[in-house]
Amino acid sequence: MSLEQTQRRRQAVSTIHDIVSATRAIAAGRIQGAQRALTASQRYEEVVRRGIAALAAKSPARLLPDVAGRPPMLVVLTSEQPLCGAFNQNVLAFASRRWEKLRRLGSVHLAVVGQRGARHLVSRGIVPSISEPGATTLTGLRDLVKRLAGMIDGQYASRQVGALHVIYNRYQSVSEQIPTEERILPLELRRIQAPAANFYRYLPVPVLLAGLVSEYAFISLYRMAADSYASEQASRLVAMDGATRNTEKMVNELLDLERRERQGEITRQVLEMISARFATE
Repeated sequence: MSLEQTQRRRQAVSTIHDIVSATRAIAAGRIQGAQRALTASQRYEEVVRRGIAALAAKSPARLLPDVAGRPPMLVVLTSEQPLCGAFNQNVLAFASRRWEKLRRLGSVHLAVVGQRGARHLVSRGIVPSISEPGATTLTGLRDLVKRLAGMIDGQYASRQVGALHVIYNRYQSVSEQIPTEERILPLELRRIQAPAANFYRYLPVPVLLAGLVSEYAFISLYRMAADSYASEQASRLVAMDGATRNTEKMVNELLDLERRERQGEITRQVLEMISARFATE
């Protein structure tokens, strides 16, 4: 490899290093925003749960829809953008196994968030019933969940779907994201702890139960989407951190090679000058 080729290669690797380093910094900043959104959604989810518990204490559980005989819906949250390590592979492998299990029991609706995840499932012969682009910002995440919640709420109310299962990567730490499944609907009122007396004394009785269940589905879905978003950014941070170190190492190696080639070029020029000098004598 000539000196000029080495220089061009070093410049290309330096450009890649700058890109992955910037991507790492962006991911680190987005993790903090996602964690704040996750914490806020958890607090609001608890408020909604307490409201449901307060109403359920005065309303018979039979007011909740009977989902027996309805096909379940499986929602899988993946990433829209690349460069996030094994984020998609882990959750899609988990989702594929779960989908196969549900399929053996009967028909199932499959909704996939994230075009990369949808294409991966199609390549495996699993065609989603619904495919939505994934969110790339927290604002986009909110809009995405609104669309999903509206679609699910309509199909659930019209008895097109029964149980709602969501598969996503749960944020454990920057280096660990765990594929997780949670069931949002139907609610298990027995597992919702009733609030203290008079906590919701101003709320009307049973008529609000359906509305609170819908709100609970929305905020639970948002909480899982925020968790998945934080996990995606953490996975991207780890991947880009490794890429940054590797490209930095390559740049240093190419700089050393460039120095050696430049020194060799100088040596060749000196030898040529000496040879020409002797040839003229």
